[in-house]
Amino acid sequence: MQLLSEEILRKLVKVEGRYIEWHWDTRTLTSDHVAMREPGGMQVEISNAGGHEYLQVPLRALEELIQEQLISEDESERATGFRLYRSTEEGRKRCGRQNKGEFR
Repeated sequence: MQLLSEEILRKLVKVEGRYIEWHWDTRTLTSDHVAMREPGGMQVEISNAGGHEYLQVPLRALEELIQEQLISEDESERATGFRLYRSTEEGRKRCGRQNKGEFR
């Protein structure tokens, strides 16, 4: 897994209830928009040298996290052109090990 995906996973599990939202244009199957959201639905903001910006999740990072089974789809929220993903137990464990210096 690439560092980018690891960073996304760390930010996801940092706050209980955060999730990744993915939606796309169902007519063209393009215009993917992937963002991390707070439990209440607001998009996650991150601080940087220029101030604050919303956290966009690269589609490739989402695919890697799914493939590694570190996040899974919330099937109760499934809709056409829309998916939600939440951290799995394995994802939370991996971040726990990483926070203790055990992450590879």
